[in-house]
Amino acid sequence: MRAGILSRLYPDFQAISSPYRVPAATYLSAKRGLFGLLLTLLLLPAVQTWLNIKFLRPSLGGYEASVPRPAWHWDSLRAGVYQDRLERYAAGHLGLREQLIRPRNQLAYSLFGRSNNQQIIIGRDGALFEASTIAPALGQTPPVPPAELRQRVQQFRRLQDTLARRGKLLVLAVPPSKAGLYPELLPAAYRPAWQDSSNYQRYVAALQAAGVNFVDFVPLFRRWKAAAPYPLFPRGGTHWSGYGVVRAADTLFRYLDRRGRLGLRGFRVSGTAVSTTPRYTDSDIAKALNLLWDPAPWPLAYPTVAFAPLRPGQPRPRLLLVGDSFGWGFIEFYPFVPELFAPDSHFWYYNHEVEWTGATPNHHVAPEQYEVRGLDRRAQLAAHDVVLVLVNEANLGSFDLGFSADMLQALGAP
Repeated sequence: MRAGILSRLYPDFQAISSPYRVPAATYLSAKRGLFGLLLTLLLLPAVQTWLNIKFLRPSLGGYEASVPRPAWHWDSLRAGVYQDRLERYAAGHLGLREQLIRPRNQLAYSLFGRSNNQQIIIGRDGALFEASTIAPALGQTPPVPPAELRQRVQQFRRLQDTLARRGKLLVLAVPPSKAGLYPELLPAAYRPAWQDSSNYQRYVAALQAAGVNFVDFVPLFRRWKAAAPYPLFPRGGTHWSGYGVVRAADTLFRYLDRRGRLGLRGFRVSGTAVSTTPRYTDSDIAKALNLLWDPAPWPLAYPTVAFAPLRPGQPRPRLLLVGDSFGWGFIEFYPFVPELFAPDSHFWYYNHEVEWTGATPNHHVAPEQYEVRGLDRRAQLAAHDVVLVLVNEANLGSFDLGFSADMLQALGAP
């Protein structure tokens, strides 16, 4: 109708417009092609899930709890529980989910400076923080009751004395948290909330009064921070940087050597490489953002550590390391524990799992040996010369991860 009117008003319209007309067959073919493309996009997630195409399932960073497929029965269906569980299971197993998560997260990060991972906080200068570490560093967690705090510290001191009578050394070491060391980089909403006292400060006072063998890295790192030429914590990581690990090791293992007269082999820094490619845990939070491109890191320093050769007949003491994830810095980031201590040394992760032993292939233990509770604790103490409990400042709410209470019970000590 419209073309007919235009043709009568403008006789040349038909001649002008005809070259630009799309043939009916081409138009129909284009419609079918677009419909086929849309249908393919709709079916592709189901096909990927059904066929389990591996190359279409790239791994995501961080930890995500596995959601099991819910069992169907009438009671859960009528209560509305089954539907909710099935929906969460389907969302976690949707085809091409991984491919869609990264572009979505990248848009939120690049356009709005926002993290879609609720466990990661983006601070000033792009510094990333683990959300669970902020409240303990700012003193916002509930205080440990004074009687309970004293009891824990006294238990540790009793275990220290019990082991000392058997010729063994027990030491507690506390690494700083990133939020505690760099509070000025926290988002503005967190910074005014600093409290005067924290569980860390309460424990420090009690530990010093009780005479516990104690290496407190928190004030050391704060002092080093003012003059350190390189970051002690990385921009995109929650653990101390490689540079921070080496500085901490120099203090910690020399303290153990002097305190226990262990005769450890020497070590020194023979050089330092500066890089913008993070190593090991220096980008662990950045990886958990699950972006298309990781955020730019700060320039990081990686010292080269040279260990002195063992003298003929020089013994290496056996170490039992009990601690949180900061312990991996002395094992896998830099091999201080494998080099300084005997091959049958162990790492009890959170006093719950045997995560590492130097006497097994690749240093890791068999799955059936993971549970610490299945071990003979008395025999384990007898087999080690040094016990190092390493608990980050943010985890001090649980103090020594229950280690001293468990060991006193195993030893039958009062």
